[in-house]
Amino acid sequence: MRTYLYDGNFEGFLTALSLALDSADSCAIAKEGAEEAGLFSEFVNSGTDPLRAAAARDLVERRGSAESWQNVRYAFLSEVPGSETGILEYVKLLAAKGPGAENMLADDRVKKVHALAGKVGGETHRFMGFVRFKELADKTLYSKIEPDHNILALLVPHFRARLGTFNWVIHDARRNNAALYFEGRLVYAPLDSARLLEDAKEAEVRELWRNFFKTVAIKERINSKLQRQNVPLKYRKNLTEFE
Repeated sequence: MRTYLYDGNFEGFLTALSLALDSADSCAIAKEGAEEAGLFSEFVNSGTDPLRAAAARDLVERRGSAESWQNVRYAFLSEVPGSETGILEYVKLLAAKGPGAENMLADDRVKKVHALAGKVGGETHRFMGFVRFKELADKTLYSKIEPDHNILALLVPHFRARLGTFNWVIHDARRNNAALYFEGRLVYAPLDSARLLEDAKEAEVRELWRNFFKTVAIKERINSKLQRQNVPLKYRKNLTEFE
């Protein structure tokens, strides 16, 4: 089997996807480094080709739909091992069957990609309510998150629209990556978990928020099981009210 390797970026993955679709042989797609665990594969470095990447997207949208393209993008952002080859099989089905492939809900190729996309979409929706900002000394708003999936880019449009003219940073500490928005300009850049200087009043504001959270809670109606379902324990260390 031939395995196309990509550098971890989405455009590199789409390049590998295009190459695999053009091949008549049985293929797989994997992130660079997978060759260390492989025994019986021929490994090919795909590189990054914007034209091939654009062609892969065009195929998905032309033979499927805008929803199909979203499914591909979200499934990729899941970062679940083996998701790349799963997406390849899904796109092959789209190419063969056209838009009707999306309705083949019993097909494992469709089920797998839909399930991955659903998990990413669900976590993105959750984090729109889970992101907590603190004010730094220079008045920049900073939030640290550690999602299971690589959803940073999916969160940005929501907060870009919501925070107006504020400068802000959303830091995915699990991946050492951040979205930085300053004076109307958005950039993504690596960011280590460096110590940040908070505004002098930030600790007081955070304490007021924690007290408010406790005060408005009705003791007799507390449902710990439901709370854990809605706000899983793994997310709470970055939520002010649970500190």
